[in-house]
Amino acid sequence: MNLKAVLESYLGGGEVRDLDLALLMNVPLNRLSQLKRAKSSIHTVGKSGDTTDISDSQAEEEEVELPGIRPSQAILVRLLLKQPDLVPIPLRPSSTDVFELLQPFINHIEEAQATRPGVKSGFAPLFGRSYISSYKMLSEGSAGIQNAGLPVARLQLLVVGKYAECFKEQLRGFAAKIGGVPPYVKDTLKRHSGWALLREKDSLTDWMDDEAYTLFESKVRETFGEWFHGSYLAILRDEAKSRDLDPVDAIVKGKWVNSEPVTDDKLQGYNRFCRPILGRNDSLFSLFRESFGLTSAEAYWVLGLQVKAFYRFRQRPQQRVDAPTAILLRYLFRHPEDIKFLMSEPMAGNQILEHVKGEDNGFKLGQLAPLFGASRVMSYEFANPDTPCPFFARRLAMVFRVGIGAEIPVYQLVRESVEDEVQARGLDLEQFWRDGRWHK
Repeated sequence: MNLKAVLESYLGGGEVRDLDLALLMNVPLNRLSQLKRAKSSIHTVGKSGDTTDISDSQAEEEEVELPGIRPSQAILVRLLLKQPDLVPIPLRPSSTDVFELLQPFINHIEEAQATRPGVKSGFAPLFGRSYISSYKMLSEGSAGIQNAGLPVARLQLLVVGKYAECFKEQLRGFAAKIGGVPPYVKDTLKRHSGWALLREKDSLTDWMDDEAYTLFESKVRETFGEWFHGSYLAILRDEAKSRDLDPVDAIVKGKWVNSEPVTDDKLQGYNRFCRPILGRNDSLFSLFRESFGLTSAEAYWVLGLQVKAFYRFRQRPQQRVDAPTAILLRYLFRHPEDIKFLMSEPMAGNQILEHVKGEDNGFKLGQLAPLFGASRVMSYEFANPDTPCPFFARRLAMVFRVGIGAEIPVYQLVRESVEDEVQARGLDLEQFWRDGRWHK
C-alpha cells in the first residue's frame, strides 16, 4: 500500500490500479488479492507450493494455498519505494495534455476537412470513442488519462510515446549542431522518454533563440505528423472498414460500434489489412500474449483489460472486440517495435551479467539469480543467451534496462534492496552471497 501511494504521486494520471500492481508483482490479476494479505515467503516456504526455484511461466499458473511474497517481489517493492523513477510503467499524461499535443493535427485530418467538426469533438474518435466522449475526457477536473477507459489510456500513451520520440530525435540533432547546450538538456534526454520527457519540453528548449525554436518546432511537427497521418490514421481507417463503417463516420464522428456477428464466410471477404478482430481462438486478440511473449499480467496491462472484459470478448467468438482494444491490437501487430512505448523488454541475463561485472569485478555468475530473488542454481539458465528471460527475473530485468538506459546506478540500487531483504529475513549477508539461499 505504501508503494501504491508513492507511485500514484510519481506516475500522475489518477489511481494506481490493481492492474498496475499485478503487472509490477508479475502475478495473474486474480491472485493479487491473496498477495496483498500474504506474508514473506520465508514464513510459507515448504507449506505452500512456493515457486522461488521455478524457472518459467509455471510459476504464473501455480495454485498456492498459502501465498508468500517472493524475494523478487520484495526486492522490487523496496527498490521502487526508494527510486520510483525506475518503475517500468510510463508516466501518465491527462487527456487534456494529449489533446494539446494533437490539436494542431486534428483539423488537418483528411476526413475532418470534409465535415469541418469542432476540434474538441474530434478528439475521442481518434481513440475509438464517440465524439460526445471528447467533452467528458476534456472536462475541467477530469480524472486524467484513465477516465475514458484503460484501452483508451494505452492508445494515448502510444501517441505520446511517439511524439516524445520525435521530440527527442530532433532535439538531439539540434543539440549536436548548435553549441552551448546546457548540460541538463543532454542529461534529461538520457534519463527520460514519453510524457516524462514532454512535460519538460519548455525547459529543454528555452536555450534556443526564436529562429532556432521555430525551426525545431516545425521539424517535430513534421516528423510526428508523418507518423500520425501515415501510420496511426491508416490503422483507424482499416479498423473502420473492418467494422463495415465509413472512415469519416468513425474517425470524425466516433461511430465505432458494430455489434453484428461476423460469420466465417463473411470473414473471408475482408482483405488481410481490414479483417475484423474477433473474440475467436485464431484472432489477433487471442494470439496477442503468445505472439509478444508476455505473461498474463503483462498482456492484460498492455491492453488495459480486466479479466472479466477479456473473457467477455472471448465468449463472443463471432463478434468484434471493443474499438479501442481493436485499434491498439491492429497497430501493435503492424508495428510490433512500438510496444516499447507501453512496456520495456526485459534485459537479457547475459547482458546484465556483463554490465554488473563491469562495475563489480568480484561478482560471480552464481550470484546473478540471487540478485534477482531466486536461488543460485537458476543463474545458469538466466545467463544463457539462448533462453528467454525466466519468470522470476522479468520485472527486475525490465528495471535494469530502464536504469542502464537512463544512466542510473541500477546495480548498486538493486543490490542495496537485495541486502535489505536478506537482513530482514534474518540471514547472514556473507553466507547469502556465497550460497545464494533465501531461506534458512
